[in-house]
Amino acid sequence: MTDRNNRDIDYLETASHPERYRRVAIEPITRVEGHGKVSLLLDEDDIVQQARLHIVEFRGFEKFIQGRPYWELPVLVQRLCGICPVSHHLAAAKAIDQLVGVDQLPPTAEKVRKLTHLGQMLQSHALHFFHLSSPDLLFGYDDEVAHRNIIGVLATIPTWRNRGCCCASSVRR
Repeated sequence: MTDRNNRDIDYLETASHPERYRRVAIEPITRVEGHGKVSLLLDEDDIVQQARLHIVEFRGFEKFIQGRPYWELPVLVQRLCGICPVSHHLAAAKAIDQLVGVDQLPPTAEKVRKLTHLGQMLQSHALHFFHLSSPDLLFGYDDEVAHRNIIGVLATIPTWRNRGCCCASSVRR
């Protein structure tokens, strides 16, 4: 078996006798932040024997942060992900805390970190709801796939595009 770049990936298969199964790939998957696919192995009765979620987001950060001063890492690793930079920043900050021997943060610092993380969670949930889920909720799952995205929402409801408003009563098709 090979991937899109003709690399051998047989070693990744864990199902016994995969040749007995029909492989179904759902690619690309949508409504996630990043790139991914789902692969299924189905038996002759179309029962799923194996399901895999493939998210391969190698960016090389592990290599290019080597040799950098440790205090730069929280800022550098924020770019690991465009959706959750604060989580990566805080993870690096916690790693640096351990590196330099900080066992307990001052209460104010702990509160600032928690508030920052909660703010990012709020922003991430809003992003997911309005950009990824709202097309399905507004138009339904039976709507055309090409229309069921944020561009389709803005094309259908131009007032949202112009005013940045989200008012469900303005949905018309």
